[in-house]
Amino acid sequence: MKNVTEMSDISNGYYVSAKRWLSDLEFFKIETAFLIHLKRDYFFTRLADLGDPEKLETIGNKLVLLVDDIHQTVVQVHAQLKQLELVAENDIVENIKNLGETNTILESLMTNLTNEYREVKKQLFLCIEVVVRETEFLAG
Repeated sequence: MKNVTEMSDISNGYYVSAKRWLSDLEFFKIETAFLIHLKRDYFFTRLADLGDPEKLETIGNKLVLLVDDIHQTVVQVHAQLKQLELVAENDIVENIKNLGETNTILESLMTNLTNEYREVKKQLFLCIEVVVRETEFLAG
């Protein structure tokens, strides 16, 4: 059985942040899968016919990049969690400087990823809104 030690409050804070980020990233994975499905399977023909096909293609490319960014960030957050777990199990010495630098990088990645996600979702929903309005206009 591993000898578990108490981490410093700072490392404990890094651990809590990393766990929260993993939860956020899981949400982003689910949401981006839904947005891709929405774009591809439901609105693709309507958006292409009534909307701006070039804009739709740009949004599709941004969604692909977003999925890749999410995956890369998940890997980095897992690596930080592994380091913190090793510290807690006394397998490595707690290096607050390195953990802090990694935490700062991850915090920046998460902020950028959140902004990227919101922007792509907003752009897709604006395209969908055009289709909904056009469909209502044509039906009415």
